[in-house]
Formats: sequence, structure tokens, C-alpha cells
Amino acid sequence: MKSLLQYLVRGIGLTASLGLLLLSLVVIAYAFAEGSFAAAEILKFSGSEYNVIYDTMAVVDLFLLGFSVLIASVGIYELFVGVLPSMPEWLRMEDLESLKGVLVKTVIVVLGISFMGRVVTWDGEENLLEYGVAIGGVIAALSFFLSVKSDANK
Repeated sequence: MKSLLQYLVRGIGLTASLGLLLLSLVVIAYAFAEGSFAAAEILKFSGSEYNVIYDTMAVVDLFLLGFSVLIASVGIYELFVGVLPSMPEWLRMEDLESLKGVLVKTVIVVLGISFMGRVVTWDGEENLLEYGVAIGGVIAALSFFLSVKSDANK
């Protein structure tokens, strides 16, 4: 018979997972709306090439964010509630470390896309070097985290 603590942990995990699922759906819907606006602007043929690139990358960034939250939702569910059937192997979360690894890789991609969007629309006013060094520092730290985690698993 399961203890009260097990039910409590499963309930909290299910609540967190459902909250993250709802958040991911809202972010994806927002990304779809932004994508529709960006597509309408692109079809007017009135913007510059840089605006097209920036708007497109901003939408890609939003979709990645939405799917990152969805991955977190699935991971929390699998860690605290139960295994979801028919999930691809890369989405199976057996421990918190595997969830962190997937999320860190996604954050690295989102940061890279965010920086690329700033570079494409750079007007010469903003100090892009400081921003790039900051983004690069975070990406380097996260990459180091992944390599240490990978070495520990071997």
C-alpha cells in the first residue's frame, strides 16, 4: 500500500506537469499568433530583409520556448507520476539529471537564436559586444555543465 507521502508527491508532480503543459500550450499559441503577424508583414513585401530574418527568428525562439516547457512538463510527469506510453527514447526521463540535460541543451539553442536576432537587427547603438560576451559566458557555462555531466555518466 502506498504511503501518504507517495500520493502527495505524485499529486504535486501532476499539478506541476499540468501547469507546465498549460503554459506550453499558451506559449505555442502565442508563437503561432506572432508567426501569423510576421507572415502577414512578410507578404506585404514592405520590410527589409533584416526584419524578415528577425521576425522569423523571434517566432522560432517562441516555438522553442514553448516546446522546452512542454519537455519540462513531460519530464516532471515521468519523474513524479508515471511513464507515458509511446514516447520517443530521447524524451524518456529516468532521473532529474536527464531532464536537466535536455532543458540545458534547449536553453543553449534559444540563447543562440536570441543573440542571432540581436545581431541581425543591430543598429550600431547598442553595445553588442557586452551582450554577446554575456550570452557566450552562459552558453560556455552550460556546455561545461553538460560535459561534466556526460563525463560523470561514463
